[in-house]
Amino acid sequence: MTRIGVIKPGSTYPGMIERFGDYDAWFARVLGPLGADCVTRDLESGPPPDPESADGWIVTGARGSVHEESPVVARLLEWVRAVARAEVPLLGVCYGHQAICAALGGKVERHPGGWELGSAEVELTEAGERDPLFEGFPHRFLVQTTHEDRVALPPPDATLLATNPHTEIQAIGVGARLRGVQFHPEVTVEIAGDFAERRRHLLARPARIEEAPWGTRVLTNFVERFVRSSASTAS
Repeated sequence: MTRIGVIKPGSTYPGMIERFGDYDAWFARVLGPLGADCVTRDLESGPPPDPESADGWIVTGARGSVHEESPVVARLLEWVRAVARAEVPLLGVCYGHQAICAALGGKVERHPGGWELGSAEVELTEAGERDPLFEGFPHRFLVQTTHEDRVALPPPDATLLATNPHTEIQAIGVGARLRGVQFHPEVTVEIAGDFAERRRHLLARPARIEEAPWGTRVLTNFVERFVRSSASTAS
């Protein structure tokens, strides 16, 4: 069975955990049916694992900020660099996407345009249309978002894969095995609605909330085209 390590830098709201589980559970609901064994490591409880102890890795979202100094951030960024050196497939989601960029020489900051929250359309670049992470995708598709930080500058060797008017860097690729997405492919419409309700005071108008089924395909492609493809090549 494919072993996916899920790195959790923090937890969501207690009320959301009661309803939906924590960040790692949201990924497990998608990855389990794909035949993946998901093993969580909580960075608030201990150090990150050996980069080679899983077939692939996912770094989840978190309520903190990558640009704030903390032991968790320091451990995470060093671990991302170790995973990159080991050439193990890694997908960063929201906070995880920002952590990949910060670790590899990019810049993360508070978004001057404010929160992106709810369902939003993103557009693939030419490179994104060719990338295995977005295999089978239309040029534009709907995703779930909830973030107030952004990647202002990507790592020097990163490729922009997806964008939209609010947040230019919606997805990046670094080399053959590292990918980051600012949006949340694991989030259901119910979870997106809960986030929007909790954060409605941050927006000038109500957030758009719709089904965004392409998120599941992002995770499927990561498992099939990165993790399992990498494992078969290595063997």
